[in-house]
Amino acid sequence: MSANNKPKIAMIGFDAAEFSYIQEFLPILPNFRRALSCGRLCRLSSPARMIPGSVWPTFYTASLPGEHGIHHLMQWDADAMRLRRVSSAWLYCEPFWRELERRGLRVIALDVPMTFPPSQCAGVEISSWGAHDQLSLFSAYPRELGGEILRRFGAHPMGIEVPVEKSLSERMRVHANLVSGVAIKSELTRWLLTSRPWDFFIAVFGESHRGGHILWPDGPDGESSIPASALLDVYRALDEALGNILAAIKLEETTVIIFALHGMGANLSQEHFVTPLMDRVNVKFSELEPGLYPSGRPPRQRSAMRLLRENVPPWLQSKIANLVPQRVRDAVVDRSFTSGRDWPHTPGLALRADNNGYIRFNLSGREAQGMLEPGSASFARYSDLVRESFSSLRTIDGRRLVENVYFSAEQFPGKRMHHLPDLIVTWSGLEPASRVDSTLGTMVGELDTGRGGNHLEKGFQILLRPGVEQAGEDPPLAITEVAPMILRSFTERRSGSGSIVSG
Repeated sequence: MSANNKPKIAMIGFDAAEFSYIQEFLPILPNFRRALSCGRLCRLSSPARMIPGSVWPTFYTASLPGEHGIHHLMQWDADAMRLRRVSSAWLYCEPFWRELERRGLRVIALDVPMTFPPSQCAGVEISSWGAHDQLSLFSAYPRELGGEILRRFGAHPMGIEVPVEKSLSERMRVHANLVSGVAIKSELTRWLLTSRPWDFFIAVFGESHRGGHILWPDGPDGESSIPASALLDVYRALDEALGNILAAIKLEETTVIIFALHGMGANLSQEHFVTPLMDRVNVKFSELEPGLYPSGRPPRQRSAMRLLRENVPPWLQSKIANLVPQRVRDAVVDRSFTSGRDWPHTPGLALRADNNGYIRFNLSGREAQGMLEPGSASFARYSDLVRESFSSLRTIDGRRLVENVYFSAEQFPGKRMHHLPDLIVTWSGLEPASRVDSTLGTMVGELDTGRGGNHLEKGFQILLRPGVEQAGEDPPLAITEVAPMILRSFTERRSGSGSIVSG
């Protein structure tokens, strides 16, 4: 406890860091090892099994995706009939530390993913400097802080991720940028910790997330394989950063929470079959429901942008994407999914996704150019056709590709559930297939996102209490429970009625 009896909490986040990977290499990760030897571990559950892109808003609003409505950087806008980047003007969500500011507490927040830059706030907030997921461009509050950060530390070298296949040399450039980025982020974090007063501090390292996607080991080392040491180098840099940050915190008066909201493992996604199968579903539906298509024209997408994305070499796509503004990249993503659509003849489409398959129905009264009448027999037949078609996917040797097909409204009810995909397709855990059979025929394709790793549901939290060394494991927590626990702990400590952050 500090001399003035004010509680202090510092949260150090490692975005999508995999706890089993940390455990495997604990002998050479001394600061994680030390934290586990004197702190309380608990596993965190999240919605990542179905909607991995929702975990940060779920954490900072303490509400599930049906309430906050955010599941991806690029989401479907039913009014505009397009994919657009999530913005504060559209789907604003307030992080819990703004409530701390209203209570008069001093807050510093650095690079918390999927947050909206404040128009004004009482504390210090830096957004999208070194985050993997970025809703907006780099910004800082107070405004002058942004220029000072760039003068002192420069731009973070991680850059953007372009989801295309990558050569080994491109992956090794990512490796070098992540290792150097961790070191710079460590120095920025220490500078913020020591240069201004604070009661609540949160900083998140995005390098573990990007590294997990791009550098996940793909087997025995070879000429074209990702070296096993590549991802480990990133984790060793993160471990060193953890030690440097803990050294800058007065641990005798501060509760420290080291955490990851979800994890990472080998990429077992089959998302490369989602859009092609939906094309076949729509054609089949036009054959089954001829009365809905007066022109008799099957609902195929005719998109030059989609053809370009499918045929331009990955290295060239990556080069172009890094040269153009964010708004141009967003337009390319949108048009590859939506341009060339004949909406009155398009009952549904695949959406942008991270791991699972996301399906959107084109509903009358919800979509501006909706086709299917909710509650109608045609809608029921189409919904059944989609689910049956995905459920029928089999590898050539007969193994099921799909674990389940869920209605997101049933899984995540809430006031903003209409912003979520209508259907979520989860996979059975097989290696990505290149050829599959279905009730709608055989399809051939390759997973080409350049991601060797993808999301797992479980995260972790290590709780270090001031003056207490008590290793052990506490019962699991949902990530929706963390923010209320922190808000409660400040109230209890200020009133003298309780102890800070119990696991």
